[in-house]
Amino acid sequence: MKKKVLNALLTCLLVTTSLIPTTIVTAASLPTTPPSGYDKAQSNIPHGQVSYINYQSAATNSQRRARIYLPPGYTTSKKYSVMYLLHGIGGNEDEWYTNGVPHVILDNLIAAGKIQPFVCVLPNGNATATGVSDGWTNFTKDLIGSLMPYVESHYSVYTDRIHRTVAGLSMGGGQAFNIGLLNLNLFPYIGAFSAAPDTLPNAQLFPDNGVAAKQQLKFLFISYGTTDNLINFGTGVHTFCDSHSIPNTYFLVQGAGHDWNVWKQSLWNYSQMVCTAGFTSENTSTPVPTPTSTPTLKPTPTPTSTPTLKPTPTPTSKPSISADLNHDGVVNMADVILLASAFNSVSGNEKFRNEYDLNSDGVINMSDVIILAGKFNIVV
Repeated sequence: MKKKVLNALLTCLLVTTSLIPTTIVTAASLPTTPPSGYDKAQSNIPHGQVSYINYQSAATNSQRRARIYLPPGYTTSKKYSVMYLLHGIGGNEDEWYTNGVPHVILDNLIAAGKIQPFVCVLPNGNATATGVSDGWTNFTKDLIGSLMPYVESHYSVYTDRIHRTVAGLSMGGGQAFNIGLLNLNLFPYIGAFSAAPDTLPNAQLFPDNGVAAKQQLKFLFISYGTTDNLINFGTGVHTFCDSHSIPNTYFLVQGAGHDWNVWKQSLWNYSQMVCTAGFTSENTSTPVPTPTSTPTLKPTPTPTSTPTLKPTPTPTSKPSISADLNHDGVVNMADVILLASAFNSVSGNEKFRNEYDLNSDGVINMSDVIILAGKFNIVV
């Protein structure tokens, strides 16, 4: 009898063990390279729904559009956390959906049991309007004052900071830094993927020398491809945080540049790590998580300081430089905004400007941004 019972218990143990996936990635082993197929749609799992929303923006005094991902099984009988995922220069609310397939990545992670379901909003991060030339900065007002209230009043989501995160790529990565670090009362989790020159200098991101960030940040994730020419911007933030004992995760994708390979891998890692940090916790008083160390398997480039924006000098008769697009005597964010207004335009197009085509290849694209970034804060 005892032998039969023992055999039955062993059989149950074997069956139970066989049901546990052998490819489970734990938070302790992240960030890392995702498994093959992590960004490919699977037909045999539940899928979330992606749709457009339209909301009235006080920042632009107009109707604006965004996309929203509702996870599989979304129901109004429970509350969900919200991720605001921002696009890059030249993009809009469709860029992530079309190129980065966040809905696919999140569906797969949910099906694998690696994250809890959450809502993901894909806004248009360029909130230009009549009388507003810098739509990227104006987006902060749009997000906090209009889009967030709309989402929180129309969907079954939490409205506290513990269940809200902002993340983005390139220009959106810079916005994630700028919006999140200056509004820690709203965003305790921040993900900056390949942050661009719109990243504010450390003196502005950490006006109190990092005291508030150290106290209120629950998770900060910074990523780049190792060949990305814009790497100094986010690396400067990482270096500052390290020197001020502000926990942060710094993820480098070896051999990659400023591209979707980095951004999709970053979203896959960030989604899991931010959930572990308390983003999807059902407890509204989630404790501060144990800091995640910088992965040791990836070498960190020689740290460089984040460029410090210099005040616009009084115009003189000195010759202008090629990247000084507005001819004010300094290469700074104002020039990036001008270049963004013509992004992806080609020679002969109505938006194309010869002076913005810094490498003279007939198209205004990321190559021109990189050239401009290399001359950032040069004063004539």
